[in-house]
Amino acid sequence: MRRLFLKTAPALLAGPALWLMNSLAKRTATLPENADITETVPLAEGNGIRFYDKVIVIADAEGLAVFSSTCPHLGCRINGAEDGELVCPCHGSRFNARGQLLHGPALRNLQPLPYALDKARSVLRVSLNTEQARSR
Repeated sequence: MRRLFLKTAPALLAGPALWLMNSLAKRTATLPENADITETVPLAEGNGIRFYDKVIVIADAEGLAVFSSTCPHLGCRINGAEDGELVCPCHGSRFNARGQLLHGPALRNLQPLPYALDKARSVLRVSLNTEQARSR
């Protein structure tokens, strides 16, 4: 019985192993590491802080600033502001309107994200590649 198992086990394991390798190869082919991952967000009129899924857009007298909404402490989504400061809902880290850390437990500023302004469509195309590289 043991010999039969030892003879057939490699053949039985080869099928799932080949399937897994093929699946991973297809996934890598569909999304190369240097793929341009962008999020398109509406360009609202006037000044203010606007929260989107992965992006925070701040328009004020100094201009436009775009940041990742991922808190550099433990990765919670920042989705609120108090007194003009961005506040992480998980542990209370606070950031100013330029993404600079004001109060921990986070140790770093918010990650600025590159963007392109499309005035014809009134949208911002925000590149998330910076955030993807950092999360690996």
